[in-house]
Amino acid sequence: MLTLENIVYYYKAQPEKMILEHLSRQFEAGKMYAILGESGSGKTTLLSLMAGLDIPTEGRILVSGEDIRHRNLNEYRRHHVSLVFQNYNLIDYLTPLENVKLGGRKDPMELLQLVGLTEKEARRNILQLSGGQQQRVAIARSIAGDAPILLADEPTGNLDESTALEIIRIFQDLAHTQRKCVIIVTHSSQLAEEADIVLLLKDGKLA
Repeated sequence: MLTLENIVYYYKAQPEKMILEHLSRQFEAGKMYAILGESGSGKTTLLSLMAGLDIPTEGRILVSGEDIRHRNLNEYRRHHVSLVFQNYNLIDYLTPLENVKLGGRKDPMELLQLVGLTEKEARRNILQLSGGQQQRVAIARSIAGDAPILLADEPTGNLDESTALEIIRIFQDLAHTQRKCVIIVTHSSQLAEEADIVLLLKDGKLA
Protein backbone atom coordinates (compact mmCIF):
# COMPACT_ATOMS: atom_id res chain seq x y z
CA MET A 1 0.00 0.00 0.00
CA LEU A 2 2.60 2.57 1.16
CA THR A 3 6.37 2.20 0.87
CA LEU A 4 9.14 4.42 2.23
CA GLU A 5 12.31 3.90 0.25
CA ASN A 6 15.60 5.16 1.71
CA ILE A 7 14.06 8.37 3.09
CA VAL A 8 16.43 11.13 4.21
CA TYR A 9 15.16 14.42 5.64
CA TYR A 10 16.86 17.47 7.09
CA TYR A 11 16.18 21.19 7.11
CA LYS A 12 18.12 23.06 4.45
CA ALA A 13 19.29 25.59 7.03
CA GLN A 14 20.61 22.76 9.26
CA PRO A 15 21.93 19.99 6.99
CA GLU A 16 24.08 18.66 9.81
CA LYS A 17 20.95 17.84 11.86
CA MET A 18 19.52 14.68 10.32
CA ILE A 19 15.85 14.10 11.21
CA LEU A 20 15.23 10.97 9.13
CA GLU A 21 18.21 8.91 7.99
CA HIS A 22 17.92 6.31 5.21
CA LEU A 23 14.57 5.13 6.52
CA SER A 24 12.80 2.32 4.66
CA ARG A 25 9.51 0.63 5.54
CA GLN A 26 6.47 -0.97 3.95
CA PHE A 27 2.94 -0.42 5.29
CA GLU A 28 0.17 -2.82 4.30
CA ALA A 29 -3.58 -2.46 3.80
CA GLY A 30 -5.71 -4.02 6.52
CA LYS A 31 -3.35 -3.19 9.39
CA MET A 32 -3.18 -0.54 12.10
CA TYR A 33 0.29 0.79 12.87
CA ALA A 34 1.38 2.81 15.90
CA ILE A 35 4.56 4.89 15.61
CA LEU A 36 6.14 5.77 18.95
CA GLY A 37 9.07 8.06 19.64
CA GLU A 38 10.35 10.79 21.92
CA SER A 39 9.38 14.41 21.33
CA GLY A 40 11.56 15.80 18.55
CA SER A 41 12.27 12.36 17.06
CA GLY A 42 10.61 13.30 13.76
CA LYS A 43 7.26 11.51 14.05
CA THR A 44 5.17 14.43 12.80
CA THR A 45 7.71 15.14 10.05
CA LEU A 46 7.42 11.54 8.90
CA LEU A 47 3.64 11.79 8.88
CA SER A 48 3.82 15.00 6.81
CA LEU A 49 6.03 13.26 4.25
CA MET A 50 3.65 10.31 3.96
CA ALA A 51 0.77 12.76 3.52
CA GLY A 52 2.51 14.61 0.69
CA LEU A 53 2.59 17.84 2.72
CA ASP A 54 6.38 17.90 2.41
CA ILE A 55 8.89 16.03 0.27
CA PRO A 56 11.95 14.08 1.44
CA THR A 57 15.45 15.45 0.92
CA GLU A 58 16.35 12.07 -0.57
CA GLY A 59 14.47 8.84 -1.24
CA ARG A 60 10.98 8.00 -2.49
CA ILE A 61 7.50 7.49 -1.09
CA LEU A 62 5.48 5.01 -3.15
CA VAL A 63 1.75 4.33 -3.17
CA SER A 64 0.81 1.11 -4.94
CA GLY A 65 4.29 1.16 -6.48
CA GLU A 66 4.14 4.73 -7.85
CA ASP A 67 6.23 7.64 -6.56
CA ILE A 68 3.77 10.19 -5.12
CA ARG A 69 5.86 13.00 -6.66
CA HIS A 70 4.85 11.70 -10.08
CA ARG A 71 1.23 12.39 -9.14
CA ASN A 72 -0.43 15.72 -8.55
CA LEU A 73 0.11 16.02 -4.79
CA ASN A 74 -3.21 17.81 -4.29
CA GLU A 75 -4.93 14.91 -6.06
CA TYR A 76 -2.95 12.44 -3.95
CA ARG A 77 -4.04 14.13 -0.72
CA ARG A 78 -7.64 14.39 -1.88
CA HIS A 79 -8.14 10.80 -3.01
CA HIS A 80 -5.48 8.58 -1.44
CA VAL A 81 -4.86 9.80 2.09
CA SER A 82 -6.91 11.29 4.93
CA LEU A 83 -5.45 13.10 7.90
CA VAL A 84 -6.22 13.65 11.57
CA PHE A 85 -4.12 16.57 12.75
CA GLN A 86 -2.99 17.08 16.32
CA ASN A 87 -4.35 20.65 16.26
CA TYR A 88 -7.62 19.55 14.56
CA ASN A 89 -7.41 21.95 11.53
CA LEU A 90 -11.16 22.49 11.58
CA ILE A 91 -12.88 25.50 10.00
CA ASP A 92 -13.92 27.44 13.08
CA TYR A 93 -16.85 29.36 11.59
CA LEU A 94 -18.62 26.14 10.55
CA THR A 95 -20.54 23.53 12.52
CA PRO A 96 -19.25 19.97 13.01
CA LEU A 97 -21.77 18.80 10.40
CA GLU A 98 -20.42 21.28 7.85
CA ASN A 99 -16.79 20.40 8.65
CA VAL A 100 -17.39 16.66 8.23
CA LYS A 101 -19.36 17.19 5.02
CA LEU A 102 -16.20 18.72 3.50
CA GLY A 103 -14.35 15.44 4.11
CA GLY A 104 -16.37 13.21 1.81
CA ARG A 105 -19.74 11.84 0.81
CA LYS A 106 -20.64 9.75 3.84
CA ASP A 107 -23.48 10.86 6.12
CA PRO A 108 -21.88 13.46 8.46
CA MET A 109 -24.44 13.04 11.24
CA GLU A 110 -23.94 9.28 11.28
CA LEU A 111 -20.16 9.72 11.52
CA LEU A 112 -20.39 12.33 14.28
CA GLN A 113 -22.68 10.07 16.31
CA LEU A 114 -20.23 7.23 15.71
CA VAL A 115 -17.47 9.24 17.45
CA GLY A 116 -19.75 10.25 20.32
CA LEU A 117 -21.29 13.63 19.47
CA THR A 118 -24.98 14.33 19.91
CA GLU A 119 -27.16 15.89 17.22
CA LYS A 120 -27.29 19.11 19.26
CA GLU A 121 -23.49 19.27 19.49
CA ALA A 122 -23.20 18.53 15.77
CA ARG A 123 -25.14 21.72 14.98
CA ARG A 124 -23.14 24.05 17.23
CA ASN A 125 -20.31 26.27 16.10
CA ILE A 126 -16.96 24.47 16.36
CA LEU A 127 -15.68 27.05 18.87
CA GLN A 128 -18.47 26.09 21.27
CA LEU A 129 -17.05 22.58 21.61
CA SER A 130 -14.36 21.33 23.97
CA GLY A 131 -10.94 20.26 22.69
CA GLY A 132 -11.93 16.61 23.02
CA GLN A 133 -15.13 17.18 21.05
CA GLN A 134 -13.22 19.02 18.33
CA GLN A 135 -10.85 16.06 18.06
CA ARG A 136 -13.82 13.77 17.53
CA VAL A 137 -15.04 16.04 14.72
CA ALA A 138 -11.58 15.87 13.11
CA ILE A 139 -11.68 12.07 13.25
CA ALA A 140 -15.18 11.97 11.78
CA ARG A 141 -14.05 14.23 8.93
CA SER A 142 -11.08 11.98 8.21
CA ILE A 143 -13.29 8.92 7.70
CA ALA A 144 -15.94 10.70 5.61
CA GLY A 145 -14.12 9.87 2.37
CA ASP A 146 -12.88 6.70 0.73
CA ALA A 147 -9.11 7.30 0.98
CA PRO A 148 -7.29 3.96 1.46
CA ILE A 149 -4.65 5.46 3.79
CA LEU A 150 -5.44 7.16 7.10
CA LEU A 151 -2.72 9.09 8.93
CA ALA A 152 -3.31 10.38 12.45
CA ASP A 153 -1.14 12.56 14.71
CA GLU A 154 -1.97 11.90 18.40
CA PRO A 155 -5.69 11.31 17.65
CA THR A 156 -6.59 10.37 21.23
CA GLY A 157 -4.41 12.94 22.99
CA ASN A 158 -7.32 15.09 24.23
CA LEU A 159 -9.78 12.30 24.97
CA ASP A 160 -10.63 10.53 28.21
CA GLU A 161 -9.68 6.86 28.47
CA SER A 162 -13.15 5.50 27.67
CA THR A 163 -13.63 7.72 24.60
CA ALA A 164 -10.07 7.04 23.47
CA LEU A 165 -10.81 3.31 23.48
CA GLU A 166 -13.93 3.89 21.38
CA ILE A 167 -11.87 5.86 18.84
CA ILE A 168 -9.23 3.12 18.76
CA ARG A 169 -11.96 0.59 17.96
CA ILE A 170 -13.05 2.79 15.03
CA PHE A 171 -9.50 2.84 13.69
CA GLN A 172 -9.25 -0.93 14.10
CA ASP A 173 -12.49 -1.38 12.17
CA LEU A 174 -11.23 0.87 9.39
CA ALA A 175 -8.12 -1.31 9.10
CA HIS A 176 -9.55 -4.78 9.60
CA THR A 177 -13.02 -4.46 8.04
CA GLN A 178 -12.57 -1.73 5.46
CA ARG A 179 -8.98 -2.77 4.63
CA LYS A 180 -7.51 0.68 5.08
CA CYS A 181 -3.86 1.28 5.96
CA VAL A 182 -4.04 3.12 9.31
CA ILE A 183 -0.85 4.78 10.61
CA ILE A 184 -0.98 6.59 13.95
CA VAL A 185 1.72 8.68 15.62
CA THR A 186 1.15 8.51 19.36
CA HIS A 187 2.52 8.67 22.88
CA SER A 188 -0.37 6.54 24.12
CA SER A 189 0.60 3.11 25.44
CA GLN A 190 -3.13 2.23 25.37
CA LEU A 191 -3.30 2.88 21.64
CA ALA A 192 -0.01 1.10 20.98
CA GLU A 193 -1.23 -2.02 22.77
CA GLU A 194 -4.20 -2.19 20.37
CA ALA A 195 -2.16 -1.74 17.18
CA ASP A 196 -1.27 -4.64 14.90
CA ILE A 197 2.30 -3.40 14.54
CA VAL A 198 4.20 -1.00 16.82
CA LEU A 199 7.18 0.89 15.40
CA LEU A 200 9.72 3.00 17.27
CA LEU A 201 11.23 6.04 15.57
CA LYS A 202 14.71 6.55 17.00
CA ASP A 203 17.87 8.09 15.54
CA GLY A 204 16.03 8.77 12.30
CA LYS A 205 15.01 5.15 11.68
CA LEU A 206 12.02 2.89 12.33
CA ALA A 207 12.34 -0.39 14.22
